[in-house]
Amino acid sequence: MNSRIHRVLLQVASICMTCTFLWVPVALGSGAEIYQAKCAACHDNPTDPKVPSRRVMGSYYQSRVHDALTVGRMAPFVAGHTQEEIEQVVEHVTKRVPDPDEIAKLQLCTDQSISTDSIVSHWGLDHHNTRFQPNSDITASSAASLKLKWVFDVPESRTMRGYPAITDDTIFLPNTTGKLYALSRDDGCVKWHFDAEGEIRTAVHLFELNDEQVLSFGVQPSNLVVIRAKDGSLVHRENLAMFTQSMMTGSQRAHNGSLYVPISAFDVALAMNPMYECCESHGGVHAINLVDWSIRWTAHTTEDAKPTYKNDFGVQQRGPSGAPVWTTPAIDEKRQQLYIGTGENTSSPATTTSDAIIAYDLATGEEKWVFQGTQNDAFNMACGRRMNQNCPKEKGPDFDFGASPLLATTSEGVDLVLAGQKSGDVWALNPDTGELIWNLRLSPGSALGGVHWGMTLAGDTLVVPIADPDMVKDKNPGVFGIDIKSGELLWSHKAERGCEFGGLRRSLFGGTWPDCPYHYAFSAAPVATNDVAFAGSLNGQVFAFRVSDGAIMWSFDTKREFKGTNGGEAHGGSIDNPGVVVAGNQVMVLSGYDMFGQMPGNALLVFELTKATSTDS
Repeated sequence: MNSRIHRVLLQVASICMTCTFLWVPVALGSGAEIYQAKCAACHDNPTDPKVPSRRVMGSYYQSRVHDALTVGRMAPFVAGHTQEEIEQVVEHVTKRVPDPDEIAKLQLCTDQSISTDSIVSHWGLDHHNTRFQPNSDITASSAASLKLKWVFDVPESRTMRGYPAITDDTIFLPNTTGKLYALSRDDGCVKWHFDAEGEIRTAVHLFELNDEQVLSFGVQPSNLVVIRAKDGSLVHRENLAMFTQSMMTGSQRAHNGSLYVPISAFDVALAMNPMYECCESHGGVHAINLVDWSIRWTAHTTEDAKPTYKNDFGVQQRGPSGAPVWTTPAIDEKRQQLYIGTGENTSSPATTTSDAIIAYDLATGEEKWVFQGTQNDAFNMACGRRMNQNCPKEKGPDFDFGASPLLATTSEGVDLVLAGQKSGDVWALNPDTGELIWNLRLSPGSALGGVHWGMTLAGDTLVVPIADPDMVKDKNPGVFGIDIKSGELLWSHKAERGCEFGGLRRSLFGGTWPDCPYHYAFSAAPVATNDVAFAGSLNGQVFAFRVSDGAIMWSFDTKREFKGTNGGEAHGGSIDNPGVVVAGNQVMVLSGYDMFGQMPGNALLVFELTKATSTDS
């Protein structure tokens, strides 16, 4: 017998004998049977922190599981099943449904007026993505007087993913539940709320359109939604997918009549199915005309995929693919350029545009230069699994640029593009040519390590969080200060667990908020103001670091229960992705992030620079 055929038959037999995923529709009579055949092998006793356990999924709302099975990453695993069968699976996995009186329980404001004077307009805070807040009274010396003012308990939520926009009197808070809330900065009451009818995946961007302030954001999987800031009424909604596998992660940026929209993709997860033709999609950027919503140009991060080879199951593979844009673009008005970061290729062959910083012409989308941090990084979630037929030949390390690039000017007047990578590297590039100026590697990095979501800049000091998990050899999690003039390390705060760890399984699966969490590194993007930088950790603690030397000036543990402004329970958890927001004399912390085995939460905590008694006393 042909050795290749023999190997395939053995693999197929192994699948059948162990009841691992069945990749084709089967005649099953109930949601329980479909779950057992297609889901149980991964979810009943997961060994990968990225995979939620059956117990954890039982705490999800049915809408979240339904979205995952219909428009999300799990859709291929139930392909061919009817809507009724999918609903039976959802019913089997979780019984949890929203409170029908949820809206009635919201604490509505008596004064629903809204100032549109922007203090935080988008993820990067300025065109250059520095995440530096110039409009604040908070300093390193005054941070210790921050007191908890109020906590908003986000209904239905387990993950605080969306970075808000903020004006003088209002917080525009998006959430993965599909709701966007306009909250009073004074007491957290609700001025209005908007139902996006799908998971809101991006930060909110506040900008002026036709003489009024509007909010733009991305809704699962790749819908651009624009609403009015004054009342939440809809202005525009459009699907901007480049492929059926496209989605949005980085937030949009409005500039000179165009809205720049980064596009990512979820082929990386679909590839776990060995019968999936991996992979077709790639990342890119749309430039949208804000007059008529037409697409002015689209920049593609790879060429179109073509048939390459067949995997061990005889399934056609395609490439190149991937290089998704997870990041929020930085705008360089001086050079009329836009900078984005890309992720890994998701199939062979690897390209020079994956794990890269790319400069595009603002007017035309022409590629000006490319700097690649890691070569030959083709990776998807089939890699490292027993069912690895779709893992690319390169078997790359998955070293994305997930952190948005930023444009800096040193005190000596030198312009730099600064970029942090999941490899643990920080790169300084010449914005005219993309040539390397300096490089500092802070850690070995990993698929969930290195620089994950972002950095912040205060003067000549770049504040960099490192997210290395325990499993990484020679890990170096913490927060670090770098001199951008030279690339020299100025100071470091090494993350420590600070408690007696009871083991990985006990931490991940023994309770929602374990006494000693497994995760304790710094993954969320930090923010700076004056001479102080704020960063949140995966164990729920938030810190204020003095920028000059990294000294801790204030800290607060959010991993606990609070009384919410709506009268319900708010609970903090892991601080990831958006992290901390600074506006005026307030610091806002988004606590809870239930991906990758981290701790869920539904709390927006608002601290204020005051000597008044804390509401948490």
